[in-house]
Amino acid sequence: MCTPFHASRLASKRQGEVAETMRLIDRHDTSLAIALVVGALILFHQPLKFLFDVAADIERDYHLDLVQPLVVLAVVFGFHQYRKRQEAKGEALAAAAEAQQARMRTQELERLVGLSRGLAMVTDFTGLSQVLARFLPKFAPERPAWVMIYQQGCWDVLLREAGDREPAERLEALAARALKADGTLTPDGGGFEIDDLVAFPLWGGAEPVGVILVRNIPGLPPDERRGIEAAAALTAIAIRNVQTLVETRDRSVRDGLTGCVNRAHGLERLTAELRGTQRHGRPLSALMFDVDSFKQVNDTYGHLAGDLVLAEIGRRLNDVVRSTDIKCRYGGDEFLISARHVAESLRQTLSALTIRTGDAVEFSVTVSLGVVTAQAEDRDAVAIVSRADRALYRAKQRGRNVVSSDQPDALRLVSAQA
Repeated sequence: MCTPFHASRLASKRQGEVAETMRLIDRHDTSLAIALVVGALILFHQPLKFLFDVAADIERDYHLDLVQPLVVLAVVFGFHQYRKRQEAKGEALAAAAEAQQARMRTQELERLVGLSRGLAMVTDFTGLSQVLARFLPKFAPERPAWVMIYQQGCWDVLLREAGDREPAERLEALAARALKADGTLTPDGGGFEIDDLVAFPLWGGAEPVGVILVRNIPGLPPDERRGIEAAAALTAIAIRNVQTLVETRDRSVRDGLTGCVNRAHGLERLTAELRGTQRHGRPLSALMFDVDSFKQVNDTYGHLAGDLVLAEIGRRLNDVVRSTDIKCRYGGDEFLISARHVAESLRQTLSALTIRTGDAVEFSVTVSLGVVTAQAEDRDAVAIVSRADRALYRAKQRGRNVVSSDQPDALRLVSAQA
């Protein structure tokens, strides 16, 4: 099998051979050739006249026609030389095109190898986002691109350019259409054209794991489509591997009662989120909440009833909060969330819980929430938790079953990210 590198060398060699054959017949030597012909005619005027006279004598003595066949042969010879010249030009152009294609294939292979090596070292979604941010733009230069991941029935934006204002809701809708093949498949493959984007669905086996979206204005060239399609195949495998690693790791650090991760792992994940916030300029909000008067629930209905409350909260969190957000049982009845949903909506959802004990007793609970927004200089996850805890304390002081923030604009920011 001929690799792109060897194909490039063969094409270059062939082009050199063709150029060697054309060296004596160059278009830049036309004036020189005409001058040589004219000079030869002047120089050999008398010998040529003699030859024509001899030919005329032969024609007269032997009844032969020499001049006309010689003219025909000369014309045929000239036409033959012209055709050879055109064929040589065509071969030279074909060799140049072949060499260009070989160079493009080599460059594409180098990009895929670089992406593959980067993805092979990824163990979490933060690292995956960093690798894709580095290599994916090389497949479609100067074009906005987004990577959407899909898990547990929810969409999340894994990669977008800093300062990008494309609404997350539109990207999610387009990604969902791509998984349903609700678009125009290009004749040579290479994704689906949906509105002003080209979508490349990502499949991990038979399960969808995400979609790559690339701006299609101006139209995405076929070679770039094929390159992104190959990159999409590698990305899909990497996303599925990261999902498996995260699920396996989370099972070992997950609280058995609520399904949330424990405090140590929650702080580790929050630290990684803070690094991603500084790198990509994306805002990060966190909230801490607990159950109002939880001790009274235990004292009145028993500790098993308290466990039912915590287990039901954990189940509802999985329904309300994105799968990629941190859901941490910080301790007792305190929970830490990396908030991308509306804090008020979360309060209403959890405060509407009805708990039924084994002896058919029903009761409801409320929660209070403290919300903080990480600043660009924030690097310490513990400091963020401390600020969220103070905001939670203020919510308790305000009468419980409320949301409190450490900044006036924090609640609007959380709502904007929903």
